[in-house]
Amino acid sequence: MKRFCAISPCKIIPVLWVFLLLTGCGLLSEAESKPNAPLRVEFAEWWGDYTLIIAEKNGLFEKYGVAVTPVFYSNFSRALPDLAAGQIDGGLFAIGDAISVSKYTDLKVVAVYDNGSYNTIVSVPDIKRIRDLTGKRVGVQVGTSYELLINEMLASAGMNMSDIILVNINPEDVPDNLGKTIDAGFVYEPYTSIAIAKGNSLLIKSQDFVGLYPDVIVFRADVVNKRSEDIRAFLKAWFEAVEFRRRNPQESLQIIANHLGKPTSEISIDTSLEIFSIEDNYDIFQAQPARRRSIYQTARLNADFLVRIGVLPARPNLNLLLSPEFLP
Repeated sequence: MKRFCAISPCKIIPVLWVFLLLTGCGLLSEAESKPNAPLRVEFAEWWGDYTLIIAEKNGLFEKYGVAVTPVFYSNFSRALPDLAAGQIDGGLFAIGDAISVSKYTDLKVVAVYDNGSYNTIVSVPDIKRIRDLTGKRVGVQVGTSYELLINEMLASAGMNMSDIILVNINPEDVPDNLGKTIDAGFVYEPYTSIAIAKGNSLLIKSQDFVGLYPDVIVFRADVVNKRSEDIRAFLKAWFEAVEFRRRNPQESLQIIANHLGKPTSEISIDTSLEIFSIEDNYDIFQAQPARRRSIYQTARLNADFLVRIGVLPARPNLNLLLSPEFLP
């Protein structure tokens, strides 16, 4: 019969404590040393978004100690449900889109990266003026703040939404559908140029509305709360990439073209787009900026319109959504 070693309880307890302390320290050390998963950040075919590529290719995220995986969407609107569902951690969106998604999940707007440039309405060639749109099919993403431009355009000609047939369509799909499913549509670059190259007309260019739809860097609030230092590191890398783009436009263009697998001649450069620096952001996040429209004012305008058309039940708490405290 096997012998059992007689060990008293008073000997067992110290041995167990030593074992637990050693293994516990090992587990803690392993957990502490395990790196965070890369931040998955959306970008699309937009001149302002390409700062993300410059930061990645120049090793700036690595320089500041944050792992980032850029996630390209050929149709940016498909990224919005992915952001709400947590399939991506953050993205580069117009302020109105960020406000819309905040209905489904808590978000943090941590920076404003460009002024949104000019938004346009393009039309088939036989539509020469706004009043020619009476009874015509006008394409726009229904239920977004982009309807605001359609509304303002019609009002300038003494018309309203009931005078047209509103068709739900993504801006990326407008050029190929003009003369087919729509007679006019809301677009921005590069889709404005694509539509015109196909023989269509530029009906209006929103010179009076530049800054109405600024583009923002947005992350899910749960990601920000858990990884605040990574968000700060991301922004340091981002704004260093902005400065690189300003100082080295041709080299930046080549980096972008190489990443997209296109010749530089095929990259749509939006010369009317203003890409914002860190100093610009310090100004924009003021209640009364010295030089630009306040992001608080713009966010209120977009939110109130979304409430008016029934997309939002009420204006969200913009002081919780807009989070300049992560700016470097």
